[in-house]
Amino acid sequence: MDYYTKLFEYRTAGVREYWIVDSKKNHILVYNFESEYTDDYTFSDSVKAGIYDDLYINFSNIAKLLNI
Repeated sequence: MDYYTKLFEYRTAGVREYWIVDSKKNHILVYNFESEYTDDYTFSDSVKAGIYDDLYINFSNIAKLLNI
């Protein structure tokens, strides 16, 4: 799967956080390479960007805009 190839490449390149957003499956997967955590979310969640102190992305608002 291409996700895992990119996961390896981004981590190797020094990317601090990698998000996979799949609107068809209502799924958000967040890999934080600094803290070594992985979290799962849906489009009804508000997701905090782990690399910023005050950035949240409200996916329920995005879902409404996309009619998901």
